[in-house]
Amino acid sequence: MQIVCPQCGEAHAVAEAKLPGRKFNATCRRCAARFLVEVVFCRRCQRRSQEGWPCACGGEAGAEQELEEGAGEVTADTGAAAGDQGRPAAPRPPDEYRLQFTGSGADYFRIWIVNLFLTIVTLGIYAAWAKVRTRQYFYSHTLCAEEPFDYLADPLIILRGNLIVAGGFLFYMLSNVFTPLVSSLVALAFAGLFPLLVFKSLRFYARNSAYRNIRFHFLGSLQEAYISYLLLPVLLPLSLGLLYPYWAFRRKRYFFDNMAFGSRQNSFAGQAGSFYLVYLKALLIVVLPVMLLLFLGTMMGGMALGRGGASGNGFMSGFVILLLVAYLGFFVAGIFAQQYLYATITNYCWHVSSLGPVRFRSSLAAGRLMWIRLTNILALIVSAGLLFPWTKVRYTRYVVENLSVITSQGLDDFTAGQEDSEGALGEAALDFFDFEVGL
Repeated sequence: MQIVCPQCGEAHAVAEAKLPGRKFNATCRRCAARFLVEVVFCRRCQRRSQEGWPCACGGEAGAEQELEEGAGEVTADTGAAAGDQGRPAAPRPPDEYRLQFTGSGADYFRIWIVNLFLTIVTLGIYAAWAKVRTRQYFYSHTLCAEEPFDYLADPLIILRGNLIVAGGFLFYMLSNVFTPLVSSLVALAFAGLFPLLVFKSLRFYARNSAYRNIRFHFLGSLQEAYISYLLLPVLLPLSLGLLYPYWAFRRKRYFFDNMAFGSRQNSFAGQAGSFYLVYLKALLIVVLPVMLLLFLGTMMGGMALGRGGASGNGFMSGFVILLLVAYLGFFVAGIFAQQYLYATITNYCWHVSSLGPVRFRSSLAAGRLMWIRLTNILALIVSAGLLFPWTKVRYTRYVVENLSVITSQGLDDFTAGQEDSEGALGEAALDFFDFEVGL
């Protein structure tokens, strides 16, 4: 069987007897890329073939056998004459569609300022329409193969969810003032319902996202949501934090492995060990620079103390310098570690995901993300928040335009999945408490 690397197009011949199963991970000998292989059968010769790539005989994969007359003649598909059928045909290089973002800070500023004004004037009621307008703008300006995505949510459904969540939060605040015991019970009830809200939020978010008039779907189970968002967080303190990378892995797997486009479900081949390695590197990124800065701060504080003698002023000046250096070190190292985690894990999750014959490539760089985040924070401080639309567009453009879709069969081989209805209560609750799921 011939296995083709989707990254560099290198073809590898593998004996069928050595195939580990119908679906397995492979590593390219040329570029060391790791990718998922799904074994199907060729329409023409019924031999095993890699899904998403033509068979060595030139036939299509994944269908029943069809006998064709004149199969031994020279054809454009096989590229070989009679007697050469055993020779592997050169695989067609896959098409790569790099996503584009065409929005601008000036255009989004007009939407943002109107949304902000109307939300304040209506005491938050317009927030549902503001969310839909914002997402429609970002979806419509995100292009894949020159075609935009669509956001189809109904603001009235989101408003209903917002009102329910706001009512629950108001009840919690009032009960906390008059009857703290009731407020504690309300908090426990919310913790018990939180996985359900995540589950419903992902279903609502996916169902109202579409591309080429085909909707996305989320197929995850409620049981898995309770394991990922209730059981594992409860076990985190008992493990002294050692379960945190595994918890991050389960959350990403819950999202990537259960997302579907039309009738085709995404496949996620990630491993928890990779998450542990990434978090260990992030820990070293934070700890080592901070220790160095603390050492330098201690030296500077000691020098200041020495210049001031035994006076209190010298001691205080050294202590203040030490605190400033330590705070600066934690701030910069923390931001870099955060962006390193986001970039590395996002790149990894897309790399080990596949939607049938479609593969993905993400090329985010932690250094570039850190620069964008730091300058965005500075811009928000200087402008008193008025440059928020510019910062959001800038960050979104970088993330979107570093994601590519790779396929050898085009993007037309998809069918619509089963339609379902889902309320916006889960999404409203997560937005209300500023909790992000998914990517």
